[in-house]
Amino acid sequence: MALYHFAKLDDNNLVLGGLVVDGADCNNGDEATGVTFLKNLTGWSKWKKYNPDVDRGFEIGGIYDEASGDFKPQQPSEGHVWNSEYKLWISPEDQAAGNLPE
Repeated sequence: MALYHFAKLDDNNLVLGGLVVDGADCNNGDEATGVTFLKNLTGWSKWKKYNPDVDRGFEIGGIYDEASGDFKPQQPSEGHVWNSEYKLWISPEDQAAGNLPE
């Protein structure tokens, strides 16, 4: 059976942790069903489904950005800019040089 990943979020969308849910408990990946299952299981109300193969920015202490739908790791330092296409932070030096990942 397939497994689905959910991030535990605080009220500011800070990632507090994550849990994996069996497909049988979330209607084979249905986010709303998975969130309801986790609320009932843990008592925690805010969860967001993610795909570890796509959401490379998922990490405890990171942020879920509702506007872009991205999980962003902690910003490395002031001046780094988030690139939604590559889903990573770009340093000021790389921005100035036009260096982007391939």
